[in-house]
Amino acid sequence: MSHFSCIKTSIKKLKILQKTLEDLKFTYSTKKSYLKNANGDLKYVDIIAQKQNNDILGFLWNGKEYIFIADIELWEDKIPVQNFIEKILQQYALNCILKESHNAGFQEIQKEKLKDGSIKLIVQRWI
Repeated sequence: MSHFSCIKTSIKKLKILQKTLEDLKFTYSTKKSYLKNANGDLKYVDIIAQKQNNDILGFLWNGKEYIFIADIELWEDKIPVQNFIEKILQQYALNCILKESHNAGFQEIQKEKLKDGSIKLIVQRWI
């Protein structure tokens, strides 16, 4: 039976979430909308995102952070949804670090994805 899965995240900054979705090749809308599951049930979301393979997901602001919402039965990505959420959170964290580094006067020198899936980031600041 189809149902919505709602997963709490640590995502708090809308602009960085938007950049993260763009980085992961999602189109999105911040127009208040509804997700529809396989049963035809609707779920309100603040952000709706879609990938070319028709995976549709949403984010709902709960006053503190965004909640990830998707119908797992309709999930068509090659990776399991939990791994995908980890990918979103990793890219979001990277974007937060890059923004804060830039605000502090640092420049990105090197970014490398390692074999274990982690990202090595080198920034520098000239004084």
